[in-house]
Amino acid sequence: MFLTYTDTNVVRFPRELRCFDLDALIAVEPDIMQADLLSERYGLDILPFDLIDVAETEARERIAELNATDPVVFQATLRRMSEQAFARAIELCLRAQKVDARARRLRRQADAAKPAEAGFLNVCAEDAERSAAIATLAALAASHRARGIDAAVSLKLQGCDRFFPFGLVTLPVGKRA
Repeated sequence: MFLTYTDTNVVRFPRELRCFDLDALIAVEPDIMQADLLSERYGLDILPFDLIDVAETEARERIAELNATDPVVFQATLRRMSEQAFARAIELCLRAQKVDARARRLRRQADAAKPAEAGFLNVCAEDAERSAAIATLAALAASHRARGIDAAVSLKLQGCDRFFPFGLVTLPVGKRA
């Protein structure tokens, strides 16, 4: 006989495991405000500030190369491009959460350990924290890439072929609003 201790018979299926869109990404995305701190603390490369713009530009170039003679196939291809980028970003964000949870668990164990065990556990915790930082930065990079791809795809699906300079990189030098 199996005993279960649940308050309800409803099982939650998180949106990020079934939908690959911006809302699902936002639900799992790491805090961008931590990126520079993690980079500095662990001696890792700082994320470029223009990741979204670069991804959008690259996506626009890829879209321009697609065959648009069949509108249904073309739109399906665009949606798949966006969905694949979101799926990859969400996958990396969920992985970063798991790695970060492991690092926090190891840090608690190291902090609570007896002095004889603390040295080894502290080394394990520091290694896990560095791995969590690397995973978090990778997740943030993939998230920004997905946002750029989605911006290009969304504008194309709406029939807009003009390039709108959202980021700092694409603003013309010397012209200010």
